[in-house]
Amino acid sequence: MTPTPNPDTDPQDSGSEAVRFLAWVKKRGARVRYPYCRKKWERSGICAEDLVKKFGDDKIRVQRHPSSGERWILLLDLPWADNLMIEFDEEIPHHRQWIELGK
Repeated sequence: MTPTPNPDTDPQDSGSEAVRFLAWVKKRGARVRYPYCRKKWERSGICAEDLVKKFGDDKIRVQRHPSSGERWILLLDLPWADNLMIEFDEEIPHHRQWIELGK
């Protein structure tokens, strides 16, 4: 089954790897240090900053920590990310949900 186009994200441009990126950020508490994120996803051929710009500042953004000045990626719109992950069948269940799914 192919996913239906979402006007907010244009799945043709975002692709499955971009949705995996969102799932990865969400699983880590919806915020990840930018250098760590960049290093991990460059191996997969994804530029985290370009992806953030593509999705828009209202959903996900790169922001500096006020005290340290360190850059972080923050996932702001969790329901949007959840819906996109469900659409692409990339949702990562919580530990307890894995146990329930196995029953």
